Amino acid sequence: MAADTDQLNDLLARADKHQARLVSALTTLERRIVDLMAEAPLQDGRLFDLEWAIQARTELRQAIEQEYLLVVDNIVRDYKNVSDEIVTMLQTYGDVTKLDQTIISQLQSLTFSGFEDLGNEYLDLIAKQVYESTLTGTTFATSVAVVQELVGKDMARYASQQVHDALTQFDRTVNARIAFESGATKFRYHGPDDEATREFCDKHVNKIYTLDEMNEIWQGEWAGKAGSNPLVNAGGYNCRHRFRPVYEE
Repeated sequence: MAADTDQLNDLLARADKHQARLVSALTTLERRIVDLMAEAPLQDGRLFDLEWAIQARTELRQAIEQEYLLVVDNIVRDYKNVSDEIVTMLQTYGDVTKLDQTIISQLQSLTFSGFEDLGNEYLDLIAKQVYESTLTGTTFATSVAVVQELVGKDMARYASQQVHDALTQFDRTVNARIAFESGATKFRYHGPDDEATREFCDKHVNKIYTLDEMNEIWQGEWAGKAGSNPLVNAGGYNCRHRFRPVYEE
């Protein structure tokens, strides 16, 4: 099997592992938040203590940092290994060198910030829900069910997609940067061509384009589009494809 296919398969397997780790972390976070809410003072099975509700935000923040962001940090640190594997793969097709570590570190930092923003967004949503439930005397059972929906369903869905897309976008960005530094002018759209491939990607798999050709094509619209930068966004959300520089032509 070609080196680029091997490396892409390894990358997608890594994305699956990252998703599994994050889903597990969010399950733990959900349990921890339910345990926190179980400590809330109740009157006839209803939340009522506004002081507790306000103070709960601090503990909610700690839970998100310890159960979610700590795992994200470990995941993003693994990107250094990904960048090394990209270089090894590309060296089988042309004379390339590693990127400056500063670039890798900056990409990691920006990626982590995206996950941090998501954590802060859900901290606000959960804390608001807890406070409003307390203000309106909502039953404990109903309050817990709403929070579980926020963490176990909504946050888990967005974070799981984000952990996949963040890794594949990192891979594509590093590929592109190395390509430019090594003088590549053409790129092959590379990745799976199977029943799970979206229609847009199916049209372009294994085809070779110049940067101008790519940019023109990527101004169009299609289901699942996530941006207009072909080298970073490829086919869109949860896409398994990327552009690999072509050196032999």
